[in-house]
Amino acid sequence: MSSITEVGHEEAEAPPESGRETATTAEDEVTLKPVKPEAAAEGNSAYINIKVTSQIFPDVIVRAKRGVLLQCVMDMYCGKHSLKPNAVVFLDEEGKNMRASQTEEEAGLDDGHSISVNIAQLGGSGRYSA
Repeated sequence: MSSITEVGHEEAEAPPESGRETATTAEDEVTLKPVKPEAAAEGNSAYINIKVTSQIFPDVIVRAKRGVLLQCVMDMYCGKHSLKPNAVVFLDEEGKNMRASQTEEEAGLDDGHSISVNIAQLGGSGRYSA
């Protein structure tokens, strides 16, 4: 068997496959110490949670790294719901259009903010002439 490694703990060796006990020395023993997550300062965490609301789909909460382009969030949402990215428009809480080339800081998003996804419509303001 190979050794088992758990995130946040030191590596410990598994017992031998044969079931025979082996003598261990003080150098071979490894103690596992749980690692406590450090509380990040308010607004300085590495990730932010963004709530994505839609007209036709249930709300989705996306956890994204700070500094990542909104293109990744938009592509993930469109891929999950089988939408074409050019068929929908992403709006911030104030109703302004969000570009895919923006980061969350440039768009003014912070932890807990929401994005609206609406079906894109072009035209519709002119008179109907038959």
